[in-house]
Parts: sequence; C-alpha cells; structure tokens
Amino acid sequence: MIARLPGWVVDDVTSVHSEVAEWRALSPAERWRLAVLCARDAMWAARASGNPRRILDQVDPLPESTVNALARLRQRAGWGDGGR
Repeated sequence: MIARLPGWVVDDVTSVHSEVAEWRALSPAERWRLAVLCARDAMWAARASGNPRRILDQVDPLPESTVNALARLRQRAGWGDGGR
C-alpha cells in the first residue's frame, strides 16, 4: 500500500464539482437541448444494435427507498393511496 496518495487525487466533492463545472453555467434551455441530443444518440445506438426492442424493453426496478419517497409525495399531494 502506498504511504501517500498522488497529488492528483481529490475528495469526492471536489471531483464531482470539477466534472460538472462546464455544465453549471448553462441555462435550463441549453441543458434541455443537450438532454435531447443525448436521447437521440441513445435511440440511434439502440436502433443500430439490431435488437432495439430488447434494449427498449429493459426497465431497472426502482429502489425501495425511491418507491417509499414517491408514495409519501403522492400522499402529501392528495393523490389517493400514494400509488401503492
């Protein structure tokens, strides 16, 4: 094990701030435009794969913590039983 980390190693917060620095000054409209471009690229890749249906049918299950948070929000908003 090394005794000291290399100088380029930074903490997680600094690392994340560095990675998103160029995006922070963008307007919501500019971010949306980039999101649309990313989505188009992803759809192009799915179609080019030769099996887009299999790719598009994939759904990652939500973590239980997210399901619970959504239920709480729905209940607070008066949306029935929270979607459960």
